[in-house]
Amino acid sequence: MGFHVYTIYGIIGTIPLLFAAVHPWVWPVYTACIFALFVSLLWRNRIQWNPFSSVMFTFTAGFFLTWTCFQYLPIPSPMLAFLSSFRYQIVKQTYALTGVQHSWQALSYSPLTSLSWWIFLLGMFALFSVLNKLLPSRKHLTILLLIMLVVAALEAVYGLIQALVPAIGVLWVDSAYAYIGNARGTFINRNHFAGFMEMVWPLALGYTMSLGNWKSKKRLKTILASDRFNLMLLFFIASVIMLLSLTFSRSRAGIGGAFIGLSTFIILTRSRTTRLPVGFWIMATIFCGLFVIYGSKMGFMRVIDRFLQISTDASRIDVWRDSLAIIKDHPLGVGLQSFNVVFPVYRVTTHMDKFFKYAHNDYLQLLVETGWPGFLAIVSGFYIFLGRSGKKIIQLSPQSDPFSFFIGIGALCGLISIAFHSFFDFNLQIPANCVYFVTLISIVYICAWKTDTVEISKKKENPLAHD
Repeated sequence: MGFHVYTIYGIIGTIPLLFAAVHPWVWPVYTACIFALFVSLLWRNRIQWNPFSSVMFTFTAGFFLTWTCFQYLPIPSPMLAFLSSFRYQIVKQTYALTGVQHSWQALSYSPLTSLSWWIFLLGMFALFSVLNKLLPSRKHLTILLLIMLVVAALEAVYGLIQALVPAIGVLWVDSAYAYIGNARGTFINRNHFAGFMEMVWPLALGYTMSLGNWKSKKRLKTILASDRFNLMLLFFIASVIMLLSLTFSRSRAGIGGAFIGLSTFIILTRSRTTRLPVGFWIMATIFCGLFVIYGSKMGFMRVIDRFLQISTDASRIDVWRDSLAIIKDHPLGVGLQSFNVVFPVYRVTTHMDKFFKYAHNDYLQLLVETGWPGFLAIVSGFYIFLGRSGKKIIQLSPQSDPFSFFIGIGALCGLISIAFHSFFDFNLQIPANCVYFVTLISIVYICAWKTDTVEISKKKENPLAHD
């Protein structure tokens, strides 16, 4: 198991640093590593593959993968005409112009590209299975959390330096093309950096609060003199740095997502505790103060208007309006990663010369590419998971198991934040953010759904702070 665990640590710890793995020569390597881990664990019977263990997971994930696989497979012309008459007419006209005889075609407009991204998504489901096997160990989960927080803290510090010293770019990327004066870490795009931060910083907050003693009330002098207080202070500072970097990214949707995540954290925590520590309210005050200062400087109405702007010359509403026309003609989808192939034909409202590879809305792009069958399966499954996980988490006791309670809440709030942000950007099209998204789902699943199987021998598994 040592090799598998260290490989997972390596994937989680390095994938954000390599420009969020957006380059086509990076993310396939990570995908191959994930598949190798999954096959190895499956070969050793470490993963008990039972498709009927979770009806919801089997239906949503299984149906989504099956449907998106079918989209890039060649099918006979009569079947294509039945499933997508618009696609069939294009193929028919193309054959008439070229004089080529009819052959089988796929629903996808770019089958090979769809296949490559389908393999990546299959790797994400394999990653969930691998994490589901490794993370029930409290020791492994704690180390993974610390790796995620250290990486996020380094990204945050680098982002703040970029905001304070605009001449500093993103490693070897020309700063002239990389949002000068905005925090963006190694992500190049500030919105994707903000998406990464809003997923991770609630974990830092949750881990900080899990270090507190919720079983009994101690005097302030005793708490300040304890080693645990030093750890809490360290992670509290890291959380503040992450929030500052997120704010200085100037990503409107990212800041809004973080605010929603913080509000959800307060609601879920207060549902099981009567009092929150002073440090928590200090952090909340700092974030709200930064939010008010930023909003006042920019003008709150301008901030709200800018939510719908991609740039000074392009509006998200225009892109969304043109994208809806694609859905009307292709209710069963155009294939994974085929949005950029089809959108230029439907581009009517947006008149600027900018090339749009994404719809700047993960939900809308998912609907365009996978059609109503794939969209309804995966989105409904995700929100059902969020709702049921929230109910399970608030049934936990922060007094008996503060780790599962607060880490579960932190991961859940990270998912809620990115779910909001995805209405305005394409964070889940970025491999690093997608990997962390799946990791958060795994953490929520372990903390909320499998708490009875988590090892709780604190002396052996979590020597840092849980006693």
